[in-house]
Amino acid sequence: MTPPRPSSPEPEQEEQVLATWDRLLRSGELPPNTVRSLIEDSWLRCHRAGVDPDRTGAAGPLVEDDFKALQERDCELAHAGKAVMTQARDLLSQSGTIMMLTGATGVILEAEGDLGTLHAASDIRLVTGAEWNEFSCGTNAIGTALSVGGSVQVHGSEHFCAGMKPWTCSATVVRDPADGKVLGVLDASGLKGTFSRHLLALVVAAAGRIEMALAARELERRQRLLENGLGHIAKVGSGGLILFDRKGRLVKADERARVTLAAIGLAPDGDAPIRVEALDTTVRERSGSLSLPNWLRPEWTEPVVDKGERLGTIAVIPEQFLRAAVLPEGALPGHKLRRVVEFIDSHVDQALRLEQLAAVAGVSPYHFHRLFKKSTGQTPHQYLLQKRIERAKTLLLHPELPLIEVAAHVGYADQGHFATAFRQATSMTPRTYRSVMLR
Repeated sequence: MTPPRPSSPEPEQEEQVLATWDRLLRSGELPPNTVRSLIEDSWLRCHRAGVDPDRTGAAGPLVEDDFKALQERDCELAHAGKAVMTQARDLLSQSGTIMMLTGATGVILEAEGDLGTLHAASDIRLVTGAEWNEFSCGTNAIGTALSVGGSVQVHGSEHFCAGMKPWTCSATVVRDPADGKVLGVLDASGLKGTFSRHLLALVVAAAGRIEMALAARELERRQRLLENGLGHIAKVGSGGLILFDRKGRLVKADERARVTLAAIGLAPDGDAPIRVEALDTTVRERSGSLSLPNWLRPEWTEPVVDKGERLGTIAVIPEQFLRAAVLPEGALPGHKLRRVVEFIDSHVDQALRLEQLAAVAGVSPYHFHRLFKKSTGQTPHQYLLQKRIERAKTLLLHPELPLIEVAAHVGYADQGHFATAFRQATSMTPRTYRSVMLR
């Protein structure tokens, strides 16, 4: 990791960007093609969110207890980034540049590099424990990288807040190699005289190293999980064995478990991997607060622990559940029922016809109505109505949404029809429901 030589954009460009920023603050408008689209979009987000353009730095760092809790939550990321941050401490020491690793909310976990720049950074609270998302500090490489989920370079006057305009920064997100979830950001920053277009390539390469370290650690854990799971294969008379990793993701299902899952409409190797959020042991505040899905019982599960570390969870499905999971004769096959249910869930705001649903299932409308009711105990119309009411209940918890918009989001063009259907299902009007739930 070699620090790049500084270079600077033309002063005329800086002046044009400042003039565009000033116009946005005065009129709320941005003339087209005057700043990069990335910066334009970010400025508009910040302006609409009411970010103070006169802000001189981040808010104060988190209090000690909150920061320690955050460090504990992000310890995997910090551990994977240790080699990169150690190298930054040495190689950036005389470069006028510092490197920072943040968590997924933009709170800085570690900062290393040039000591003079670290001291200058404290003036704008670019320090460990401070939060640098867009809505806290306006357009900046850390916050904007989180907003767009990618790589960002923000120089000088492109920052939204006045106090950050003397700085230049380059950042990219760090993702979980297993599922692509954004875990944090790696950023290189300095006063704007240290600007180099190559800094972005530097942080992208370094972030790649962190992701490789995360992947290697996860692969090692998964191997140990599988080895520990082998000890359960001797269990007989079960409807199958399923292994979940520590984040609740299905890692392995034996053949009997695959039959069981297929019978209830779940595909272990489908496009949407099976994940049980209640089995995620990596986020402490969630542990124990979520319910298992209705097909998985607590008494079937047990933790997989090796050398004092929780690697995941094993579920031993009883034989009787496998027998019961086979759908009754004359019902839709599990994979077809799942396809129809997913279609209804994603089109609940539309007027769905029986012919459409039958086409999704690949059967005639006459047979579909009978098969669907046999599978679910409800007619397609009853099921759709239930899903609309469930969706409406969720939307009504957002007080900023007008009732007419809630109605439209759940497939009712007329607010009166929506109110009637909601009252029949819940014995109260949508307005009353909202009032009771938000009280």
